[in-house]
Amino acid sequence: MPLPKPTVHAYQHPQTPGWDDRVVTVMGPGGISAPIESTTLVIEDAVVRRRVHRPLDLARFLVALAVTAGIVLIAYFATTVAGAIDTDLSSGVSQLPSAVVLVLNIIGGLGTLGLPIAASAALIIRRRVRVLVEALLALVLTVMVLTAVSTVISSIGSPRLLTALAGSVSVASSSTAPILGSLVAFATVARLMGRRPWNVITVSVIGSVVIVTVLSTGIAVAGVGISLAIGWAIGLVTRYAFGTPTSRPSGLEIAAAMSRGGLPIVMLVAEETTRRGRRYRATTAEGRRLRVNVLDRDMEGAGLAQAAWAALRLRDETGRGSFNMRRTLERAALMSLAAQNADAPVPRLLLSAEVNADAVLLAYQHLEGAFIADLDDLTDTNLDDAWRALAALHADQISHRSLSPVHLLRDADDKMWLLDVDAGTVAASDVAMRIDVAELLCTLALTSDVARSVAAGRRVLGDEALSRCLPALQKVALSRNTRQALRKSKGTIVALRDALLAMRPDADVQQIRLERIRPRTLVMIIVGTVAGYVLLSQLAQVDLATLFSRADWRWLGVAFILSLVTYLGAAWSLSGFVPEKLKLHRTIAAQLAGDFATLVSPPTLGAVAINMRFLQRAGLHPALAAASVGVSQVFAFFVHIVLLLSFGIAAGTQADLTFRPPTWAVIVIVALFVIIAGLLSVPNIRRMATQRLGPMLKEVGPRLVTVAQRPLKLLEGIGGMLLLNLAYIGVLAACVEAFGGDLNLAVVAVVYLAGATLGQAAPTPGGLGAVEAALAAGLTAGGLDGGTAVSAVLAFRLVTFWLPTIPGYWAFNWLQRTGGL
Repeated sequence: MPLPKPTVHAYQHPQTPGWDDRVVTVMGPGGISAPIESTTLVIEDAVVRRRVHRPLDLARFLVALAVTAGIVLIAYFATTVAGAIDTDLSSGVSQLPSAVVLVLNIIGGLGTLGLPIAASAALIIRRRVRVLVEALLALVLTVMVLTAVSTVISSIGSPRLLTALAGSVSVASSSTAPILGSLVAFATVARLMGRRPWNVITVSVIGSVVIVTVLSTGIAVAGVGISLAIGWAIGLVTRYAFGTPTSRPSGLEIAAAMSRGGLPIVMLVAEETTRRGRRYRATTAEGRRLRVNVLDRDMEGAGLAQAAWAALRLRDETGRGSFNMRRTLERAALMSLAAQNADAPVPRLLLSAEVNADAVLLAYQHLEGAFIADLDDLTDTNLDDAWRALAALHADQISHRSLSPVHLLRDADDKMWLLDVDAGTVAASDVAMRIDVAELLCTLALTSDVARSVAAGRRVLGDEALSRCLPALQKVALSRNTRQALRKSKGTIVALRDALLAMRPDADVQQIRLERIRPRTLVMIIVGTVAGYVLLSQLAQVDLATLFSRADWRWLGVAFILSLVTYLGAAWSLSGFVPEKLKLHRTIAAQLAGDFATLVSPPTLGAVAINMRFLQRAGLHPALAAASVGVSQVFAFFVHIVLLLSFGIAAGTQADLTFRPPTWAVIVIVALFVIIAGLLSVPNIRRMATQRLGPMLKEVGPRLVTVAQRPLKLLEGIGGMLLLNLAYIGVLAACVEAFGGDLNLAVVAVVYLAGATLGQAAPTPGGLGAVEAALAAGLTAGGLDGGTAVSAVLAFRLVTFWLPTIPGYWAFNWLQRTGGL
């Protein structure tokens, strides 16, 4: 039965000041098919917004951009494959019967004008004039963009790019099809594909235009593809920017759906807009109060980016962030019913129903109370009840996965409730349940204190079950609300770990690796890819076979011998800052093992970790080992800078002893100082640097005093650092000589020291890519031929990075077997 036209009245909600701008709809009898009270009062916040920005449109826009980029890259770099596909499609289409070609030409020719005109008339009849204006705007914008793209490609004049997109090297050829792209943009904004028979007509017209365009051979298939993708992208971004007419149901439709489900209501009040719909508070004819969640297609795609990042980054992800309306409904219903079956204190799910084809609802028991974050009088009984609620879920292997302060509520009867269980999982893994315990521990500690939170957990779960959360007690495992709360109380997790360790000293403290990929790893991949591309582009310009066949192997032998000397210098640079006696052969083996470790870690990180472990196994206390390595690193930094400045002066000094450093060296040094000064001028960066370096300097100071009291040890350490750097410089100079290069030793030293600095900062394993690019560029800037520079650098890296990994692997295993690591 159709709903009657509602009567609208102004209404002031008695308990909520400022609701005078809300709209109240009174629905008379007969407006709902099921028996209800004489009227239903619907209070909605500005009724229903007529237009919404759909997240799914934005997600599809990103996909369209990725498709465009993929087509261009394939067409450009896989020219042979793209050309073969182009030829096959063109030859296949050209063999169509002439009658079919004629029909396609007629459909495409008439449809190019007829489709927009007919669709415009239909939109006007449906009173969608604004949609028509937006569709026409997208059409014009697409023509302009594709024309501009074609012009830019022609002006670049790259034969390879023109052949890939236009099918010809002639700059007069068009690399895009503006008319085709504009039709796609118009159809996307007007939503022609979502309505019959417009979807059939649209596919027929666009398909005919595509075939006719390919037949004309005036553009490559790749050009047709990017025209379609760009047209789709512009249509989607236009639709997202201006909004789409909403499909969200009105309050009357929601009330009607609830009545059909056997829950007639007399009042429906809109409370808030959620990521996937709206949340209402309802009152039934019997006086029961309900919470109603309405899910609709307008918000499909919300949270997709966060869900994708979480799935990529975390190992144990429950699949939250589902952007399909039906899947979200089914998941929420399953979790609520499973929790109710476990007798957990959660709001009861009373109804799940379809409102219309674009919206569904979930009606829950409404609870009056306060979140624990807002309570100042939490009792030990409340804390115990919260733990018992979680224990009830875990008894049936159900995880909550969002036990933040806003999901625990205490009602008027002093009972604790768990809210929003739909974020969890059934048949939960052991890791998921450990995370639940860890998060509830943090939440209760934030709202009461650490001691009470731990004590309550011990009373309910017991020591063993509570201590099992230790490996999961890390911020990355917790929900966003809890992480935000912990930022304001930074010592909470540390205090909880200490309390749990004091309770069970033998508990497993090794953290569970929850991250599949860390942000640093992602940066390493990106930087490594860029560096690798730079290196490969340099290698492409070099005939390596010819250069290596002409190499002077005597100089390469010198380079190899000097590379062995570097390990002696590295061993002395470490042992010189350790007052305790270290065996030289084992220390050299540790440096070899450190080189092996750099294969899977940034340069400094792997060596430092190996040295600290080596010193601890040699009998040093962990704090003293860290302090010794810290002193060594501080001195290494200063020695490196002194050598860089010294050789820089030497490189710029002529026979008249005047200092004329190379211009590029001055620019680099000045730029580095400006960048460092600029970063240190930012309070947050300065504070972070102080927090990072302060503890290390406090440990280094006492150790430095101890070492300074033994001048021979200090001389050993500094001498080892000088030997280490000079040997590396000698290796690079020998490699340059091996390939016939003639470069001043001071210039080679400056290039090595500057390149090593960049390599230490690079996040790639062993500075891979960054070191090669920096050294090759430095040698070329110093006056060496480009091919010779690349060959010398490759030989340098082979001798100092790749070859040592073989004895490094042996040294690593030998030290582990003998207790050295």
